[in-house]
Amino acid sequence: MTNATMSPLQQKIYFAARNAKDGVIFLDVIKSWNLSDEKTLSVALSHMVKKGWLMRLRNGVFLISEPNARTIINPFVISTYIYPGINAFSSALYIHKLTDMVPFEILVATRNESGTKRIGEYSFRAIPIKDKYGGSSEKGGVLVSSVAKTLYDCIMHPELSGGFPQILKALYESNLSKKDWDEFLSYAEKFERNSFFQRLGYLLSLFPKKNKMISMIIQKCKEKVGSKIYLYKRKKGKLIQEWMVIDDVGKEELLSWWY
Repeated sequence: MTNATMSPLQQKIYFAARNAKDGVIFLDVIKSWNLSDEKTLSVALSHMVKKGWLMRLRNGVFLISEPNARTIINPFVISTYIYPGINAFSSALYIHKLTDMVPFEILVATRNESGTKRIGEYSFRAIPIKDKYGGSSEKGGVLVSSVAKTLYDCIMHPELSGGFPQILKALYESNLSKKDWDEFLSYAEKFERNSFFQRLGYLLSLFPKKNKMISMIIQKCKEKVGSKIYLYKRKKGKLIQEWMVIDDVGKEELLSWWY
């Protein structure tokens, strides 16, 4: 690092901030150091962003960086500073090792905030889920939806989760415990109509192997079968009479990961 590219004030800011948790520093913290008046500090920070010593994640939130650095070491940690929320959907599947597809669009579930921001090679996107926000956990220092909440969110938003074949694979490989299933079903029973259980029951019925817990949930879902629904995009498909689900994806594609 060449200190000559920074003014004395900028150097003080940089060296004071570089040990911040996750490499993220907040404007209020910088102000508390009383290094200069507010206007001078604002100019210094602006210049540091232009020179590449800082990345502006959002108003008043900065990531310590270096000039020409284009890679964020852990985008899943940084994502929830950009959009206060929880890593979710396909991002959460990856964090929980339920998919090996590396996401370059990092998805954050928020309560109300939406937006997209690109930093380096990653795109960060906020998805507002309002009353369904919650179910967070921490994994390796990353704030992420729990496995149960992740799978529930994915079924609700397959377009954000790699599609139903990926979701079915994740459901199968997650091997949820009774506690996890109780959490999963608590969201469904609180927020969803019978159609959710029809889709869930049909997906679980495709499992190559079923344990006692899965069989019990399938039976529970059968009790909620109602009117005819589409599995995914309301296009031509095969009606699965038992579930009154029009499978517009196809069993072969849904189980492509197994064959």
